[in-house]
Amino acid sequence: MSSSSAPYQTLPTTPPGSTTDIINGNSKIATIPLTGAEQTTFKRDLSRIGSMYALQRPLYDLLMSDADALMSIASLAKGSIGTNPTFTGLLASGNEIGMQLIRAPTILSNNTQNNSAKAAPVYSWVQTYTASGWTNVFGSATSYVDLSSTGIATYSVTNTQNIVMLAVIALLDPTPSPQLQEVRWHVQNVDYPVQPIAWQQATDLYYAKLQGIYTIPVNGRFYMRGNVQPSTTGGIDQTELFGLAFSTGNYLTYE
Repeated sequence: MSSSSAPYQTLPTTPPGSTTDIINGNSKIATIPLTGAEQTTFKRDLSRIGSMYALQRPLYDLLMSDADALMSIASLAKGSIGTNPTFTGLLASGNEIGMQLIRAPTILSNNTQNNSAKAAPVYSWVQTYTASGWTNVFGSATSYVDLSSTGIATYSVTNTQNIVMLAVIALLDPTPSPQLQEVRWHVQNVDYPVQPIAWQQATDLYYAKLQGIYTIPVNGRFYMRGNVQPSTTGGIDQTELFGLAFSTGNYLTYE
């Protein structure tokens, strides 16, 4: 692991040139700064990722407004992931470090279950809420989303252990009536305050920017609870985590 010789940073801090805090449960994370060429690659590819949302200009703006903070997190990924500390963005291969949007399988597929039951990975963010009030949205106090054990263990290339770092900047919901009105994050051993959710409508979905960038380090843990108000019995919700997953090229290109 490259992190053995890399300096460590304890966050949250506000990266230079940014007004966005990085929130990571007070973790110490190894960092290797991006080279000038890697910074150019990062900015180019972040713009390309944002452009995937052709009808959703606000999502492009969210990504680009946090570009400096996200680049700072890319340097943490470079210092923490794999055996080849080279950042190559969307063209990452092998053990090079790259990035993509956060996908449901990374968060919701539990390889400790898939390894024994060989269950299919979870590709959908859809959840059904049957009562109002606080509920577990991603993980829980007794069952964290654990980046050392999500993914699919029967296929080593999709196992998130040692190779995935998350940077969450917003929530998305493509359903007609988002049901979460407040959320509370728990990262590592830190419980963060309740955040009211002010859903904004884009072309065909809703989005809500978070108070900072919730950064889950390599093999880190988190869970997020949400306050369902109002509740529709049998109501379908599709809250998604919007941000970047940094990982090795072989993980990012598996599918």
